[in-house]
Amino acid sequence: MATKRKATARKSAKGAIKAVKGGGGAYRVAKTYKSPRAVSVKELPFQFSRADLEFIGVDHSGASYEARVFINNPNADQETPKTEASGYAGSFSVFGHGGCFGDVGHCDINQRRDEFDLRPSHPLEAIKKVVIATDAIKKAAAQSADITITVIPVVMSWTDKSDLEDVLKFDHINLVSYD
Repeated sequence: MATKRKATARKSAKGAIKAVKGGGGAYRVAKTYKSPRAVSVKELPFQFSRADLEFIGVDHSGASYEARVFINNPNADQETPKTEASGYAGSFSVFGHGGCFGDVGHCDINQRRDEFDLRPSHPLEAIKKVVIATDAIKKAAAQSADITITVIPVVMSWTDKSDLEDVLKFDHINLVSYD
């Protein structure tokens, strides 16, 4: 049985773009997302076997990036180690489309007219990304009744049509636990 908690999250990213040196060259760090409010974990089952952070409605029309997710570490940045001690919960990657190269309206997503329409969805339709964050959520729940979420988007690849500031766009986050 899953228990869902939603935290609304729309364009609440803060911070400046910074260049980062990586193994294969320079990467860019886009605006950091910081949850606008704490999410209560006191209603989670005492003994849950798994906890996921579901990022719903993720836009993948722009640059490609790795989204590093931290729990209860609002000061996390691109230099923060990916360790349990720093609140690292995991990451997800987005293989972006690099912006729209077509004519006007080419990248507009049309709503389906019929639920029995068998045609595939539009390639730019928003996606869902899941981070299995069991250990980080359990640790945070043991330390406090609320959690905050910080996401650091590290841009790996982009085009001149990509927005490099507001890379991470999504509708909301679900915290889902499994008994």
